[in-house]
Amino acid sequence: MERVGAALGGLAFMILILGGFVAIRVLTRLFYSVVLFIETLSLLAFALLIGYVVYRVLLGTSDDPRRSH
Repeated sequence: MERVGAALGGLAFMILILGGFVAIRVLTRLFYSVVLFIETLSLLAFALLIGYVVYRVLLGTSDDPRRSH
């Protein structure tokens, strides 16, 4: 009976270790996904900003209220 208890204890400990590694892997991949998503959004915002500036320069218009035309 002690061997069965020891075997069950060893099995539980093995599952605990494996579950810990799986949980760390899942959290790491989730964090990596979140970082990539935020990086993509910031790159999109930067591209929009540069596109707007280039559009304004090529069009020759200005938001400056001192310019009347």
